[in-house]
Amino acid sequence: MSESINILVIGDIVGRAGRNALKTHLPRLVDHHLIDFIVANGENLASGRGVTPATAKEMFNIGVNVLTNGNHCWDQRDFLKQIDGDDRFIRPANFSAYAPGRGWTIQETAAGIPVAVINVIGQVFMGPWDSPFAAADQALTEIPDDVRIVLLDMHAEASSEKMGMGWYLDGRVSFVYGTHTHVPTCDETIHSSGTAYQTDIGMTGSYQSIIGNKIEPGLTRLVQGLPKRFEVVERGGSVFATLLTVDIESGKTLNIERIHQAPNR
Repeated sequence: MSESINILVIGDIVGRAGRNALKTHLPRLVDHHLIDFIVANGENLASGRGVTPATAKEMFNIGVNVLTNGNHCWDQRDFLKQIDGDDRFIRPANFSAYAPGRGWTIQETAAGIPVAVINVIGQVFMGPWDSPFAAADQALTEIPDDVRIVLLDMHAEASSEKMGMGWYLDGRVSFVYGTHTHVPTCDETIHSSGTAYQTDIGMTGSYQSIIGNKIEPGLTRLVQGLPKRFEVVERGGSVFATLLTVDIESGKTLNIERIHQAPNR
């Protein structure tokens, strides 16, 4: 009987509310679910816009193995220097060829099991990036064949584009999942090939908000059509994540489960 590992996948961590919620709940989740590896999207760590050395350190200190990114990747200028110096950071592989950093990484569990994580960004409603499908193909040619467990963060707006990626990589990776919309979806599934899929993990942050931002400025923009600066809600965060059990030898996902930890009352 082959062995398996448990992987926790966390979507966009939004501001202090998200960071504090994760610091509160993650140790218990790790112990309860015997989690071996943790990946999270960090593009909203610093007040909703980008990553700073301090916010990244908070996440690594509580056990996050890899931080993926997205369209807010370069909002914090210090990150331009930081991303090249630490291979626990990745950014979308289909960014410009001139972008610093890398689009995929391989990190090991405490037991020495390698896990590859790829990051791509969508084109629909998002920006003039290169093809995320071609970028995923390229990453898979570069990842050694003996690395069986491969996760892909598809940071994208359109559910159809995320679903397309799920089917495009069917049978080639362990899990294709979406980030960016900050809204968790309940469509977690495992294809017959053993590739798992979920359209969006959802944010870890305050849900007493509009996708993590204060309600009043968001309503001003939506109702009145007037410019108003978004402000992140910094308290009352919930944790949304997805737990995978993956076979070490085949890289196939054996079980998938959504995790929700509401804020303490």
